[in-house]
Formats: sequence, C-alpha cells, structure tokens
Amino acid sequence: MQYRLYNKQDHDRIISLLSKSGLPVSDLENSKTEFIISMDNENLIGCIGIERYEKEGLLRSLAVDPGYRNTGIGAQLLQRLLAYCRQLGIENIHLLTTTAEKYFLSKGFIIAKRVEVPESIKRTLEFTSICPSSSVYMTLKQINNRAFVYTNEVKIPKTDADTGSEYWAVKGEKLMLTYFEVPPNKTFGEHFHESEQITYILEGKLFFLIGGEVFCIEKENCIVVPSNVPHKVWTTELPAKAVDAWTPINDKYS
Repeated sequence: MQYRLYNKQDHDRIISLLSKSGLPVSDLENSKTEFIISMDNENLIGCIGIERYEKEGLLRSLAVDPGYRNTGIGAQLLQRLLAYCRQLGIENIHLLTTTAEKYFLSKGFIIAKRVEVPESIKRTLEFTSICPSSSVYMTLKQINNRAFVYTNEVKIPKTDADTGSEYWAVKGEKLMLTYFEVPPNKTFGEHFHESEQITYILEGKLFFLIGGEVFCIEKENCIVVPSNVPHKVWTTELPAKAVDAWTPINDKYS
C-alpha cells in the first residue's frame, strides 16, 4: 500500500472512485481541490481532498474502494491530509456529510451550526449548491494543537532562492524543523534571525563563520547558533545534507 500526492494523470481514477462511492464530482473538473491518494500497486483504492482558503480548509471526497474498507486506509488518508494541511498553514478543517457523521466524530471533529461557518467556506459550491441542506456541518479546529505524523509522501519541497538548495519544513506552534540539501560551492550570506538554530549534518560538510571564527561541521556533528548572532554558511566542493531545529519559528522557511 502506498500513499502520495495526486497528479493530473490520477484525475479520472479519482472521479471514478468518488462516483462509485456516491460522492459529488460535478465541480471537481475546475475546482482547487488537492488530493492525497492510496495505491495498491497500480490501482487507486482511496482518496481524500482539501480546498484551501487561507487558514481555513474544506475537506472533500474521502473515499475508499469497497473491497478495501475497514482496513484503516481512511484513517491513514486523514492523518496524511492533516499533516499536509499544517504545512499549507491551514488551521481549521470544515466538512459537510450525509453519511459519515459517526466516523468523523471518532476522529475529533465536532458538529457545529452553519451560522458558524467562515465566509470563505460558506461561499464554496459545496455549501451553496452541491450538498443538500440536510447535510451535517462538522469542523476540526486548531489542528496545530494536535499531535500528528509527518510522512515522506506529503512533504512539500521548496527551493531557496539565494542558493538553489532544496528543502522542506515542518512546524509546530513554537518549534520548526527543516531539512536542507545544499549544492557544492553555495553560500548563505551573512544574516541573523531571532530563532535559535541547531544544525545537524547528515552528509558532507557545512562551514559557519561566527564572530570571526570558522567552524567546519562534518557528518554526525552539530552546531548551535544563538539568537540574533550574525553568521555566514557555505559549502565547498562537496554538497551537504542537514537538519535544522529552530525556535521560535523561522518565518523565512515556514
């Protein structure tokens, strides 16, 4: 069983699964829904979607093929979706359901009144026309306060504009972790940040210039950079892979 973010080639198979599950598909051709899918070899057997409206998210289209139900796939999809939403900056999840009220109650969602729906969610087709008025409105608020598992399939890779380094970030309320792959002969010019930083080297070497002293940090070693202390970081002929812990959160990478 594999889980991953969807791509355009998955569209028709998602529509087929949702149609078979009796879920609405009329607006998905041009919607902003992003999906996480579950695959058994080449067969798409589960999906879940999210529409993002700044800090609010509309959960869409949780479906599992009938032959795979009651095996935990739905819970795995929801877990990965919440981790993905946290990276997108979504804080609150909203949904409408006619059949899955008990399931979502078991996952921490609560039933709420439609008058409490944020305007951005209230204006969606899901709320205005697709789902019947008898649908139950449910919400899961402040997902940043929940424990969650961050899996490799739903990480959001980014590129540092100054060095071309590939990185991803995951954050809690006060602490953030980043993973960097820094190419050879790249330099992060002198800078400082409020965040205290701890860098652990996984591969290669990173050089730090702090207070006029150069530190060479090699594999399985780490360095602590205090808050608001100017420093410069670079690689030489070898690339480097490193993990950084930051507190408070470093907004540049979040």
